[in-house]
Amino acid sequence: MKDKTKPLFHWYVDSAMGKELVFALYTKPCRYGRCAFCSLPDMSEGGEDVTAHDIEEQIDYILSHYTKEQLNEVAKVSVYTASSAMDQECLPTRSIMYLAIKTCDFPKLKQVSLETRPEYVEDWEIKAFKNVFGKNVEIEIGIGYETHDPHLRNEVLHKGLSIKKLRNLLEVLAENKATFKAYLMLKPHFSLTEAEGIIEANNGVKELHDLSKEFNVTTSLHLNPTYIAAGCKLTNDMLEFGFQPPELDSVMQVVKYSKQLNMPIYVGLDDEGMAVKGGTFRSTGLDKEKTVKALQSFNRHQDFEKLVEETGWKN
Repeated sequence: MKDKTKPLFHWYVDSAMGKELVFALYTKPCRYGRCAFCSLPDMSEGGEDVTAHDIEEQIDYILSHYTKEQLNEVAKVSVYTASSAMDQECLPTRSIMYLAIKTCDFPKLKQVSLETRPEYVEDWEIKAFKNVFGKNVEIEIGIGYETHDPHLRNEVLHKGLSIKKLRNLLEVLAENKATFKAYLMLKPHFSLTEAEGIIEANNGVKELHDLSKEFNVTTSLHLNPTYIAAGCKLTNDMLEFGFQPPELDSVMQVVKYSKQLNMPIYVGLDDEGMAVKGGTFRSTGLDKEKTVKALQSFNRHQDFEKLVEETGWKN
């Protein structure tokens, strides 16, 4: 049995904004729990009760690992769970506000990012965050958009995200001058060829770009090359049908298109220990170590020409 007063993990890392403090909190599991590609619900061990007090102890535990000098350098705070950061059943409002009060006086803080399903985002709660953090701190809401094709997203991957639900979220964010982060999968299913995976991802980039302009909501992308996650509903099928995870060359193609549209894009290359052996991205034709290092640097500087130079990539 996991200690309910200890988080899933925490990170103090470099980001495009500066130092980022990541809170990955242990909560009740995701109430939706139907995404075919996701093994995160397993991280909550079946749904034992995790109280607001437990979560607040987790927050204190994380903060205790860093010096005052380190915390004074934090420019971004990110909040993750194995469910949704704005689902009050899993992460009580009391606890998320406790985190807000504990971090709102970081002198260099510019952004607070909350990862959630869109149906849990409420106008009053965003307003409350903005009141706590003040006008100089941006509130970012991150959701799993995953892929462009609605049939693939909802009938195959079972994400449960309609375009109507997405538009409703953007209306709320626009009204509150909050920003938006969309998680996008590259080659999310074994039915897609490598070329089709690139096209599908680029179609998603274009749709998100257009929605950003329509609603006047600042939007960034988080591109995840799909890996075979142990314990998810798709694992056996992906292995049986010989799914080949995407190439780093394909990652470069999508990053290039995103930058052509002037969309900030972060590339997630860490499977957080959840992939089966050999189930992560491939690097045919590119030096894996050099390219991964260059992409990690790109996540901070967002200069595509510099990325091309550092990887030696040829389109």
